[in-house]
Amino acid sequence: MKINKLDDFITQMPKDLPNNIAKARFLYLALGERSYYDREYEYMMFGEEDNMSIYSHKPYSNPNIIICTTLNKQYLELLKKAGIEAEIMQDGKHSYLIFRDEENIGHITDLTQDLKNIQFKCSTSYFGIGSIPIRALRELDTQLGYIDEKGYSNDYWRLFKDRLDKSNLTQRQKLEVTLDALKEFGDLSKLGISELVSLYEKFVLYCIDEKQDRTFYSTKKSRQPEEYYIRLIADGKKIEYRLDPKTRSYQPVREIEYKEGPSI
Repeated sequence: MKINKLDDFITQMPKDLPNNIAKARFLYLALGERSYYDREYEYMMFGEEDNMSIYSHKPYSNPNIIICTTLNKQYLELLKKAGIEAEIMQDGKHSYLIFRDEENIGHITDLTQDLKNIQFKCSTSYFGIGSIPIRALRELDTQLGYIDEKGYSNDYWRLFKDRLDKSNLTQRQKLEVTLDALKEFGDLSKLGISELVSLYEKFVLYCIDEKQDRTFYSTKKSRQPEEYYIRLIADGKKIEYRLDPKTRSYQPVREIEYKEGPSI
């Protein structure tokens, strides 16, 4: 699909989609594939976007740099163009969207949270929350061509986790093997940086036992890009890994001796 403006999503939508759920799903996946969350917004005062041209009434562009409110406005506009009733809901500082099918049943969506999943061909977690069965979504995604007979990329994560659980690797080795393995399940180059970081975190938390002492964090200096890190405390050491945006991989950058102090 060649997309230059929002109307292009509608003109290139298959004409034989049977119902509102199928149309909403197509638009959800198509818009999500091309939308990247703007982490720079995290460093502005909330509400400031109303006074900035980059966010105010933001049209579609490629790449589509968004925050949750602008993404939902775009999705809402597309749904209305497709003849689907929908509305944006606000939960504190975060927004999501509800669309209705032909039987007037509301389906909750949160496209911002699903960007990483869509861009890596994973199963989604925030479309039709609690109202559309997983099996039905899989069948629909096959019909739409989002997945083929191989299924979702995360269908195979369990096999890697099983092998990792049975290994005799140290905590450090497990983390490094897991970080290196993600690229084997899909194309990391198709993700925005924010989505890439979120996907790494999702993969690591899925594959490695929750009890391990690891922390995902970022740092930001004025007028410089945000830097993303993983800190692991294991075997008497504190090891830090930094994301290289060019290679899309985490590399060790610091290692120091670590002795845990007394608990308070």
